[in-house]
Amino acid sequence: MKRRLSIFALLALWLPSCSAGAPPLPSNGSLASSVVQARAAPGGVALGVPPEVHAVRGVATVELIAKIDPATGLPTFVFNGMKGVIPTIRVKPGDTIVVDVSNLLPPSAGMQSDMNLHFHGLVVSPNPPADNVLTTLAMPGGTLHYVVPIPRGQDPGLYWYHPHVHGETDYQVGQAGMSGAIVVTGLEEHLRGLAAMTERLLVVRSVASNAARSVMPAMSMKPHDSDTNNNPCGPDAGFTTTVNGAVEPTIAIAPGERQFFRLVNATAHKNLDLAVDGGSLELVAIDGFALDAYAGTAATRTVTHVVVPPAGRAEFVVTGSRNGPAEFRTLCYNSGPTGDPDPMIVLAHLRNVPHAFHRGYAPAPLRVARPLPRNLFTLPLPPVAATRTVVFNEDDNAMYINGQAFWPGAAPMFTVRVGTIERWNVVNITQEVHDFHMHQTHFYVEQINGVKVPHPVWADSVVIPRRTPGANGSWTPGSLTMVVDFRPPVIAGEFVFHCHILDHEDSGMMAKIRAVAP
Repeated sequence: MKRRLSIFALLALWLPSCSAGAPPLPSNGSLASSVVQARAAPGGVALGVPPEVHAVRGVATVELIAKIDPATGLPTFVFNGMKGVIPTIRVKPGDTIVVDVSNLLPPSAGMQSDMNLHFHGLVVSPNPPADNVLTTLAMPGGTLHYVVPIPRGQDPGLYWYHPHVHGETDYQVGQAGMSGAIVVTGLEEHLRGLAAMTERLLVVRSVASNAARSVMPAMSMKPHDSDTNNNPCGPDAGFTTTVNGAVEPTIAIAPGERQFFRLVNATAHKNLDLAVDGGSLELVAIDGFALDAYAGTAATRTVTHVVVPPAGRAEFVVTGSRNGPAEFRTLCYNSGPTGDPDPMIVLAHLRNVPHAFHRGYAPAPLRVARPLPRNLFTLPLPPVAATRTVVFNEDDNAMYINGQAFWPGAAPMFTVRVGTIERWNVVNITQEVHDFHMHQTHFYVEQINGVKVPHPVWADSVVIPRRTPGANGSWTPGSLTMVVDFRPPVIAGEFVFHCHILDHEDSGMMAKIRAVAP
């Protein structure tokens, strides 16, 4: 059975998970030094803190080496001599990220060895030497040099970076775990109260636990439209879920203490239906954008759980239990009859600590203290310039968007005008959910299966509900209606949209967009 994706935080506010008995419709420390050294914790101990790189005179510089890890047989990044410990890049709006990558992966027919990077969620240029995934490529022995200016109006929040070579993403990002977080600072200035809390940056990966299974190229893993999933809560065989490189680490939190969790779902195929035993989550941001970046949506929302698909990010406040230890877990999620199982897994143990209260523990409500950066996403929307229909489908040969399986030499599927917005009707005629991801910009969902979304948020990844069965063998497609924002001038060029279930992307579920100046 092929690996599949699932659903996203936006939908979780209105759609049930299988844990509710129904199928879905489908930090720590000073910033003074430029590099903060730390190793991820081994399984069963305290949560590890990834090393951090900060801007020096406005530039955050990272050097990465791509190598094979002899312990696993899988590719990994080496940073400052540390193997498999991938840095968090922490910058301000207006800073520049500079990344040099040396590709020391060995060429081999049995492994995927080309390399590039995608700066996921940032509203930046798709042209070299910035966030280009279509023509920027280093073969074994080659090097890459990225210069990615962060707009002064970039929304503060959580983003991430990872390889994006077509046909290789599932192997490199999913199975091997080659990914790191990017934090654009400023959300703690927008919402008073966050700055006083302990920050927990959590990168969740689901890496191959059997290296022998992982050396087959992703493109050789043909999709199977007839696959069935009879046990959505069954084991995710062959994969180990980690948080900052550890299995079920422990997070210290005092009773009543409020901590700021920032989570990246860096898995290739796993739906994270996040919940804390006996508690709630106070959601403040999705995909790097504060909830209230969309005019009219409240700055916070308290939920019992939130579903984050691969590529999705969620930022929320967790309050320590006053009733003893608790678990931070992902609940079971049903991704559809042909989707992969997404079982319940404990991500981390929340354990009471006996230290005294300080200002960060006080349960004071969050409130808006400073406006978000002024940018095009905060301005009133112009009239819709075009309406498009996009159909996601699959069969036993490939995965398709509008009947086309992606290949690198393909012409752009759509040409859009910079400075405009468009309404896209996205249709899923398969029996599993897919995850719509757009590079370079954000969008908001107006309707899910024809039902109006009451509290829209800006996002860069969102689940398309699966089709639903009817009488006498009939079925109704899953659908989203969304408004895509092509106004930022910096996005002019060619980029892609695709399903962020990474074996789906590798199997053809991706297409190009050309954004042209007005």
